[in-house]
Amino acid sequence: MNSFEEGYKHFVRNSSEFKGVNHSFEYVNQVQKEIDKTLAEMSKTVSQRLNANDATTKGFVAEDWHAGTFNTDVVAKGGKDIFARVDKSNNPIKDIDIFNKETISSWQSKYYNSAEDTAKGLSNPKYNDVGKVAPSDQIADDGIRTAAQKQALRNSEIRPEVAEAYQHTANYARSVIEENGYSSRGLSDGEALKIVVEMKNGTFDPKKYGLTTEDFIKVEYVLQQSLKAGVTAAALTAIIKVTPEIYKIIMSMIEQGYIEKDQLIQAGFITLDSSVVGFIRGSVAAAITATLKSGLAGETLKSMDPSMISLGTILVMNAIHNSFKVATGRMKPVEFVDTCARDLVVSSFALAGGTISQGLIHIPVFGFMLGSFLGSIIGSFVYDASKRVCLSFCVESGFTFFGLVKQDYVLPKEVIESLGLKVFEYERFHFNTPDIKKFEPKKFSYKKFEPYTININILRRGVIGVNKVGFI
Repeated sequence: MNSFEEGYKHFVRNSSEFKGVNHSFEYVNQVQKEIDKTLAEMSKTVSQRLNANDATTKGFVAEDWHAGTFNTDVVAKGGKDIFARVDKSNNPIKDIDIFNKETISSWQSKYYNSAEDTAKGLSNPKYNDVGKVAPSDQIADDGIRTAAQKQALRNSEIRPEVAEAYQHTANYARSVIEENGYSSRGLSDGEALKIVVEMKNGTFDPKKYGLTTEDFIKVEYVLQQSLKAGVTAAALTAIIKVTPEIYKIIMSMIEQGYIEKDQLIQAGFITLDSSVVGFIRGSVAAAITATLKSGLAGETLKSMDPSMISLGTILVMNAIHNSFKVATGRMKPVEFVDTCARDLVVSSFALAGGTISQGLIHIPVFGFMLGSFLGSIIGSFVYDASKRVCLSFCVESGFTFFGLVKQDYVLPKEVIESLGLKVFEYERFHFNTPDIKKFEPKKFSYKKFEPYTININILRRGVIGVNKVGFI
């Protein structure tokens, strides 16, 4: 099999891992981008109000917090086409809007030092048609609900419209903004004030407030994304693997005028088999990548390069698969080592090609997969060329390359027989062939004079098997 075919086979076999790793890497990146946007908006708000009172600024920071963490939650849960945005138009009724092509809901945010003051701020009758968000600590201890109900009861007779507004606050005030299963993160009044102070003096640490990927990405979200990546990888692998079969069917139809039933059955089995394998490999690769890059496996592994994760996943999964072959006798140990070495080299080139191509071709999936394909082909050629050089050195020097190359010094059967020595052979069963008599006319034959000669066979060493050098 030539280098191009080996490179193509490697790409087809590992395309599901490439897709799975790329999918999870992009997923974690999108979550991180939303966190970065949240931090940028809060920092911008603080920098624009450096001379303002911190107690006032914290309310504006809280608006950025709720809008930003809502959007991060949407991305972490795999949602689309829904987002929150702070209203910058100084609208007297709403501070935050949630959109899904159009405005779904609006929210009023109030952050005061006490639950009584926050309840009072939220209980303006003009806020009765919007959602209400307040400090999480004042909601958790029922401070706002208690204060609002007290004022509602007090004003029920003398000012019914005010009583209704207070009762609305008691019923609907929340610590988060929420819509369609997505929500922001709760923020206490003290935390909002600390964020302002720390951003001003440059000591703000997002980890203290849960603004990291590991705080937003849960195990169930990783599984969800892994299954999604697995389905995509299965479809992609099936398409790549069945395309040559479809080409053969089309060419057969052009030449013969019809399609063989067996060809369609074979193409169907190839599609089914490749889909199942692609789903499993793609899902596992995606799950490993998302777990490591999100920080769920620890802060140290979070900084690991995605290409190294992909390379490790491919090598481990292929090694496990080939180990079963060795255990069942379908692969020799020396072939196992050779296959692992090829996977290492070709996968490295494939990942490098995918990374470069993705930077040049900004089309999701296609850019990375095209580069991976070209990288696999180049890597296969490089590996085969390097292997030929190493084997040539081993042929000339007798070097075993730390046991990876086997030096065989057994003489070939033909050489032993030419020396007049008998070669032991196992008994073989030969079928009797019918002897059909043929009429052959007599021909005049010339006698030729042949002088006695001395045959000299010069033995040389060469490659006689997988990483095996011997006499040829």
